[in-house]
Amino acid sequence: MKHRIQIPVLFLCVHLGLAWGGVSFAGGYAIPPQTAKAESMGGAATAGVDDPSAVYINPAALTQIDGNQILGGLTYINTISSVRNSGATSRNLHDDDFLPNLFANYHIPNSSFSFGIGSYTPFGLATTYKPGSFTRYAAERSELRTIFVTPTIAWEPLSYLAVGGGVSFVHSSGVLSRAIFFGPFGDGHLRITDTDNAYGYKVGLLVKPTEYLRFGLTYTSRVSVGFNSADVKFVDAPATGGLSTSTKASGIGLPLPAIINFGIHWQVDPKWGLEFQYDFARWSEFKNLKASFSTPLPGLGGGFPITGFFIPQNWKDASTLRFGTSYKLIKNFELRAGLALEETPIPSKTLGPVIPGADYFSLTGGAGYNWQQFKIDVGYMAVFYKTRRVTNNVLETGGDPNALPFPGVPGKDKYRLFQNLVGLHLGYAF
Repeated sequence: MKHRIQIPVLFLCVHLGLAWGGVSFAGGYAIPPQTAKAESMGGAATAGVDDPSAVYINPAALTQIDGNQILGGLTYINTISSVRNSGATSRNLHDDDFLPNLFANYHIPNSSFSFGIGSYTPFGLATTYKPGSFTRYAAERSELRTIFVTPTIAWEPLSYLAVGGGVSFVHSSGVLSRAIFFGPFGDGHLRITDTDNAYGYKVGLLVKPTEYLRFGLTYTSRVSVGFNSADVKFVDAPATGGLSTSTKASGIGLPLPAIINFGIHWQVDPKWGLEFQYDFARWSEFKNLKASFSTPLPGLGGGFPITGFFIPQNWKDASTLRFGTSYKLIKNFELRAGLALEETPIPSKTLGPVIPGADYFSLTGGAGYNWQQFKIDVGYMAVFYKTRRVTNNVLETGGDPNALPFPGVPGKDKYRLFQNLVGLHLGYAF
């Protein structure tokens, strides 16, 4: 009899150019703040962005940048996360990541058009657990790493209206490894890797009814990452020889969801600015993850052939509220602060250690300093996740009702998370 096993999400690793993915659990595997300035204002920037990161935040705002600029930097992400069950704790060992990015803009002389280009990482994830922990049948190592390269154009036909858009080249790659429960015969092990290239787009609108008020709206398209030639490495249970097998997997799809952002920026006076933003992410498109192996994996020496996997996810759409404020103490020095409330798209039924997401509340702060043609921005975000207590079969079977149940993790699972994000960006105007 042939069997299918549940593999919790195939999460994927990228190395291209300057950017790579990182740890993210809030909005699924999205990483919204891409610059220190946006990070320090709770991620609220759709209407008020005034630097080349408009390529990512709102392409229409490229028309509002003073001169031509280059902006680059990185964000350090520190993650503290763990799963607790029946008195035992399994901790995520992948607790540090660095996310670099680079943006630039150019105004066409004597015209109302502006160009921009950016290299950034809006999606990514990395979790690693000890091979012998009770989480090993759901996840050992899981990574999603992406890079977007987006050339963009913006047009300001009227003094109070600007539009913009760009096409993104998206490179992604991934790694997944987990143990397979074979009862008294010992554990098998599975490792899957692959890369993919895809395309998406982003469009933006900026309306300025007065000198002190701006409305921003953006739409980021869904990107369908497909892994149709993944490398599969399988090691059988020790009691049946522990033989290694290689094959291919096809039909693996992972959505990077469509996202809508709406923001209002109010410049209260020349020194003080406020911004409110609402984000909506269509995570409900992530219903399952499935694949077929070109050659069945010979579990238990061929007595338990594994033909593929099917992973129910059934995620839900999610919303985020962001608020940010900035105040210029002196002409060249600005203080910033913000907060955000975000709901997780991951339901309790499919929550597992690959993506231990939860609703969160974040507090942010930072500063910016300009000196002649140079500027520096620093930002900090503290992310406080809600502790989640769930009862499901993800740890016992990986979520697959056809899998052999691992009997050692009964009862409720308790997921705890906390993150620190520190950003540093440098800009140059020419």
